[in-house]
Amino acid sequence: MLRDLYKDRTVHSIHPEASVHQAATLMTAHGVGALPVVHDDRLVGIFTERDLVNRVVTPRLDPELTTVSQVMSANPKVITFEQTLCDALRLMQTHSFRHLPVVDGQRVVGIISLRDIPVEYHLLKERWDEAQRGHDLRKKKSSDQPTERALSAFLPTQAPH
Repeated sequence: MLRDLYKDRTVHSIHPEASVHQAATLMTAHGVGALPVVHDDRLVGIFTERDLVNRVVTPRLDPELTTVSQVMSANPKVITFEQTLCDALRLMQTHSFRHLPVVDGQRVVGIISLRDIPVEYHLLKERWDEAQRGHDLRKKKSSDQPTERALSAFLPTQAPH
């Protein structure tokens, strides 16, 4: 479950009335490609690198004068804490998303990126392997392989940029 991956993470978010320049500065400072847009503790949108390029730079809008609410993707699809990495990947592939907000009830607890999935998969696999130590290796292999094959079929061989 995504709960295991996001329970102790810091979420960087932006207010809808912040400038695009403020959002880009925050994204750069924290090395993220997307920010949840939050108003009154409620997710109202997502602002991504694609939004910056397609909705601000290409039409030559002024990032200092343009607010995030003017160019964000409003009411984004989300994934819950209780869903899995496979659920996230499936939703991202179905809708051609690179970033997907992770929520616990109404609270944003993170954003999963398409490039995070191989890393997160390996962390989960390591946890699985640790949990299985002490069990019969033969049982571990037979229960481990179908899940691994199913997930690896979804994983990109190289993360998109």
